[in-house]
Amino acid sequence: MKKFGSLFYKPKKNKKAIKSKRWNVWSILGKAIRKTCTAIGAAVLISTLISVFLVTAMAGKSTPSLPDDIVLYFNIEDGISETQVKPTILDPFPFMQPTLRNIIDTLEKAETDDRVRGLIVKLNGASVGVAHTQELRAAIKKFRESGKFTKVYAASYTDTMGGLSQYYLASAFDEIWMQPVGMVSISGTSMQMPFAKNALDKLGVSAQFFQREEFKSAMENFTNSKISPSNQKALQSLLNSLSLRMVKDIAQERGMKEAALKAQIDKAILSGQEALNAKLLDRLDYGDVMMSEIRQAATGDPDDESVELVTLASYSQHKAKSSKKGKRVALIYVVGTIVDSAGASGNAGADDITNTITRAYQDDEIEAIVLRVDSPGGSPTASETIRRGLVKAKEKGKKVIVSMGPVAASGGYWISTDADAIVASAGTITGSIGVVMGKFEGGELFKKFGINWQGPQFGDNADIWALHKKFDAKATARMNVLIDDVYDAFITRVAEGRKLTPEQAKAAAKGRAWTGEQALERGLVDEIGGLNEALNKTAMMLGKKDRHDLNVIKMPRELNNVERVLELLGEQVSLGHFFDSVDLGFITSYMTQKKLLESGNHTAVYNPELESLR
Repeated sequence: MKKFGSLFYKPKKNKKAIKSKRWNVWSILGKAIRKTCTAIGAAVLISTLISVFLVTAMAGKSTPSLPDDIVLYFNIEDGISETQVKPTILDPFPFMQPTLRNIIDTLEKAETDDRVRGLIVKLNGASVGVAHTQELRAAIKKFRESGKFTKVYAASYTDTMGGLSQYYLASAFDEIWMQPVGMVSISGTSMQMPFAKNALDKLGVSAQFFQREEFKSAMENFTNSKISPSNQKALQSLLNSLSLRMVKDIAQERGMKEAALKAQIDKAILSGQEALNAKLLDRLDYGDVMMSEIRQAATGDPDDESVELVTLASYSQHKAKSSKKGKRVALIYVVGTIVDSAGASGNAGADDITNTITRAYQDDEIEAIVLRVDSPGGSPTASETIRRGLVKAKEKGKKVIVSMGPVAASGGYWISTDADAIVASAGTITGSIGVVMGKFEGGELFKKFGINWQGPQFGDNADIWALHKKFDAKATARMNVLIDDVYDAFITRVAEGRKLTPEQAKAAAKGRAWTGEQALERGLVDEIGGLNEALNKTAMMLGKKDRHDLNVIKMPRELNNVERVLELLGEQVSLGHFFDSVDLGFITSYMTQKKLLESGNHTAVYNPELESLR
């Protein structure tokens, strides 16, 4: 009589079957991955529960009040970002530094707060881009004009990238302090890059890329053994524009002649005393001395603890809440490489961004969209998707204004062309109106390792993207047709969007990148300024005085801490489900049968499901 399993009886497993699976590497690996995902999920879940508990426990408790005498403090250590860092499985609780907009808005609120005495910023070797620095400098200058002091302190003024970047930011403050043992690096600006063609030749790899036009040099590092004359010309022009602006601003703030400042820049690195003698520093002293002097000035007692340092992040939590009145404006960010779907962090997914634009123009209460762009470009098709979304928004009667951050080049400019107005910082890198397309080919490399690629194909150019084969004449012809089509579309959109003739658009294009100032001269942008200036422009277009008459709504809204963790947990659970659905033993069976077939053993059982994995 055949026995069936029940609550009280479990049939014994086939020992032979167990033995045959015991050393199945793929099965063991699959179980290990699934258990790892489960463990990670449990850890994240526990963290989530703790976070929820803490938030619940603190709910209802009043936020500690701020002191009567406040000195705002901000430590710039990891640079400045446009948006908050998104948690990942590897880093579920990243350090949340205030964003650029948060910093600027907080300083603006502090201008009229009588409790705030001033601002201290510590620079800890972080490198801040020129465009971001220019927006911060404008906010700091406005804060100073309210009568409050600003002091910056560093052990040394040497950022991770060298050059003028860190000192350029420091020069916006009333007083620049440095500890006695330190140095000031103002070594000018340079753009050095490696050219790897000779190395690739030795490996047996060739970079086959087509470009439109001569200044579109994105892949030149791999196609050339040295810099091309056109690239040299374009980069030198960018450096001159950026550097002369920084020199002018620094000299003006420090009360120096530009020639005198240039003489110090040529020295590259200065000791503390040299920098003090050259009027690049105000004090060589320690941070505790600075605090004693601040307390002395505020209360008459250098040891009075009533004057407290309050971090910018803490103070921002106590800002007066907006009344949410005024015309509603959607603020949408495009940050990172433009791709169809975001996927990994650092990408700007066209699908998500376009969906957000759609929600904004379908909302009758939203009257304008401000697109904040910080992108070096990416996919032409993804860029066109975003541009089309903005065109639809204009057709629905919404005003569209683009605010360019540090970079809005190539695809970043493509999506901006149809805006009603484009505002860029003087140090923004934009333009780069051109196209690069191609592949890396490693036929010789495969031969060195004894790898021979063979197999059938259907279609003359079916192997056009094959990594072991160079573009032949037919494939080259197709690539040229495709790249010409994309470039012509780019030029057409620039000409129509910016109200330029095709000749004017081509003259400003040719793949060349420009600074914001240079782009203004060529009609590629309308105004120089940061996000606040773009919002002021939006207000004027809506018949209002300035941005304070707007109700700016970031879309999509930023998640709170609990929501971020819950989202991360959902991603981890999805990953676990994925590995649960993958039958690694099935893949092992496929590989085994494939080896038998390739060895000439035709007794292997044909399985159409396995063949579908080829």
